[in-house]
Amino acid sequence: MDFGKFINDAFNFGDNNSTGMLQQDYITDDEEEYGYIGCSNIFKIKVKSLKVGGCRLYLSLFLVGETNNPEKGTWRMDQNGDGGIDLYHKDTTGAMMILFEEDQIIVNRMGSAPSMAYLMSESTILNGMLDQLDEIAFDTSIEEKHRLICLHEPGDAIDVVRGSLSFN
Repeated sequence: MDFGKFINDAFNFGDNNSTGMLQQDYITDDEEEYGYIGCSNIFKIKVKSLKVGGCRLYLSLFLVGETNNPEKGTWRMDQNGDGGIDLYHKDTTGAMMILFEEDQIIVNRMGSAPSMAYLMSESTILNGMLDQLDEIAFDTSIEEKHRLICLHEPGDAIDVVRGSLSFN
């Protein structure tokens, strides 16, 4: 008799749950796409062009100024291995991952049950970040070919994302 299999089957250890479904059956599309359990997409902004390094630096400087908002130590910022920016909330119920690609900016949330404090702080950070992106995308003092970000026509992608956020 296979004692390990008996224990696994009797107590539903391992990948099976009480319904017999595999754990992987519960993985969402976002989790599968980004490879993290508890990862969900907040938004994606498709762009015509993006100067990845310059945009990352610009947003990093903005985000450094927001790490103590609304109170000291609310956020901790780190650069991730993919060249993006990770923001960790002090209550550890959630984190944001900002990824920069040549044709889009992706913002994901890590955490399957973020607190209300996290969600309100996240909303403040995201609205501020969208303000910064809007500013650099439509700065008329800079020629379009030299801007850090250029949007596809009609140029309303940032406003569409802003309208989709909670606590807006």
